[in-house]
Amino acid sequence: MRSHVQVTLFPFLSVLLCTMGILAFLAVTFLLFTSPGMALPEPVKPVEVRWVGAPSYVRPLLVECRKDAVRFHSPVAPGVLTFTREELLREARIVRELQDIGLNEMGPTAERYEIWFMMKALIENEQRLTGGLTRALHEVEVGNIRAGVIRRERSYYPILLVYPEGIDTYDLVAYLVQTTTRFPVGAEPMLKGWKLPYQDLSS
Repeated sequence: MRSHVQVTLFPFLSVLLCTMGILAFLAVTFLLFTSPGMALPEPVKPVEVRWVGAPSYVRPLLVECRKDAVRFHSPVAPGVLTFTREELLREARIVRELQDIGLNEMGPTAERYEIWFMMKALIENEQRLTGGLTRALHEVEVGNIRAGVIRRERSYYPILLVYPEGIDTYDLVAYLVQTTTRFPVGAEPMLKGWKLPYQDLSS
């Protein structure tokens, strides 16, 4: 006579259903708390920017290229100077006008250093550029030249900090720097959540 062994799945199914219920509850809770309106802010990461391999007297001149404006960490004026994208477009038109005037007078065979001298003289006397980014860069470059002539004091060279939404602004700033100065321009991408620490210009 055969004996029949009955196997019950009751404990296994009970545990399985409870586990599925808990997972479903966690999934719904996760979706609720990660919705666009209730997303947790990303942690801010302080970023230190410097010229790698440069002499000890070289300091970074930080220029933040954002969506609608530029933040210029001036070593001359206190605090941070802000220039809107509309102001940069206006300056770019003026600089292009000055460049055309100078090239027409000097001719197509002008050397790069001759064009640079010409732009320095035109920018110095152009009142429409007063208070703008072009004049600020000009003053920093002239200050570097004076510091180098006297002795190797602190000199500043720009690093363009490019934020994801500031590509168009970067193009304007790069044009102004390359056209009106002889600065070696460095560019550094800035990711979302990155923040510059306080820059002590006296250090």
